[in-house]
Amino acid sequence: MVPRSSYTKKRLVESLLKLMKKGQRFDDISIQDIVEEGGFSRMAYYRNFKTKADILRYHFDVITEDFIKETNTDFYKMPFEEYLTSVFTYLFNNRELSKILLETRLFDYVKEQFDLKLIKTAHNEEERIRFIYFAGGLFNIYYHWLLSDGKQTPQEIAKIVADYVPRP
Repeated sequence: MVPRSSYTKKRLVESLLKLMKKGQRFDDISIQDIVEEGGFSRMAYYRNFKTKADILRYHFDVITEDFIKETNTDFYKMPFEEYLTSVFTYLFNNRELSKILLETRLFDYVKEQFDLKLIKTAHNEEERIRFIYFAGGLFNIYYHWLLSDGKQTPQEIAKIVADYVPRP
């Protein structure tokens, strides 16, 4: 059974994203709008979050944890281009949230979390430095890919990176 607070957080995330998909700007959405959309009280909201930005951060944290689990497991087992394709496919599938974070000026949080969670998986100092290099490069590629509206496919981006960048 899913803990009630997890369920409430998930539904509050869904409410905020639904409002944004309807065209409401993040800055114009009130706490009242979010709780009405989800059918919650303001008390339920404040038990789980302090700010609207916390909702997006929470959602991104969940996605990031899934990303690390899904992509880090096979990092050294998979061919590099195949690994990169899985990374860029995952990022592509979650691009709407990243665009929202970009529009709400919270995209630096993406980089911060990306760095923290990827780098902490390193087993030694040399690997940590390689992961810092790799994470920074991937993040910047993803950032510019978002700005260009993802014109290339995940496979095309992965091929370009695999042909140019050494595996960390």
